[in-house]
Amino acid sequence: MDWLIDSVLSAQRQLQGLLAGHMLDLFASVDRFAMGMALAAALGLIHALTPGHGKSVIFSHFLGRSAGVPAGLRVAAMAATTHGTIAVLLVLAAGRVISPLGRPVGAAAWLEVTAGAIVAAVGVVYVVLSLRGLRYASGHAHGPKASRPLLAVAMGLLPCPLTIIVVGTAVARGATTAGIALAVGISIGAAVTIGCFGLLGMALRRGGIALAGSRIRHLMKVLGFLELTTSLLILGLGLGMLTASLDRLC
Repeated sequence: MDWLIDSVLSAQRQLQGLLAGHMLDLFASVDRFAMGMALAAALGLIHALTPGHGKSVIFSHFLGRSAGVPAGLRVAAMAATTHGTIAVLLVLAAGRVISPLGRPVGAAAWLEVTAGAIVAAVGVVYVVLSLRGLRYASGHAHGPKASRPLLAVAMGLLPCPLTIIVVGTAVARGATTAGIALAVGISIGAAVTIGCFGLLGMALRRGGIALAGSRIRHLMKVLGFLELTTSLLILGLGLGMLTASLDRLC
């Protein structure tokens, strides 16, 4: 596993170097702009493979609950868009918002606390609904649809350090507009990766249902326990995020 993470980080560094060369003259030509945005999207796609970005939360959500592909793509897009937008706004409004070690400081650190609290709260709601579904033997305790956008926004509240670095560098070089444009490209790439994890959760759930065949009634009970398990996982991830962010503030 370590070699995989090292490979991802190495590819990210290479793409960052290439992207830096397009920052100052991004709008010089159509070809230059297209190449810069393609590099930004590729960088976002690779960067989202690193730890974080809400992949485990999104995967758990769609593994435990019935949903269609459009819903998964919407959640991924919302998470990535919020993720990038918050980073851009923090840089423009507060300047330096990460430490030399890449850890969020100031307003960014408090956003991490808020994100952890929201994810934990959504997890509590899911746990209650899952227990209610099992109690009435429905085996299908769907979470409220309104919680999906809330979950996506909560994950997006964690500002993207990479986007902060890219936009911060662009602002320092007097290329703020280019930095914002590249942040959009990074968000698009990240949305693809996050969306794939959501789709994987859906595929595993649907595959299990398909394999059940005539035993679908028994599977419904199993799915009820699966929803409870993933709800507890989301709650645990939220509490973990909250605890870690509070520890960094102390």
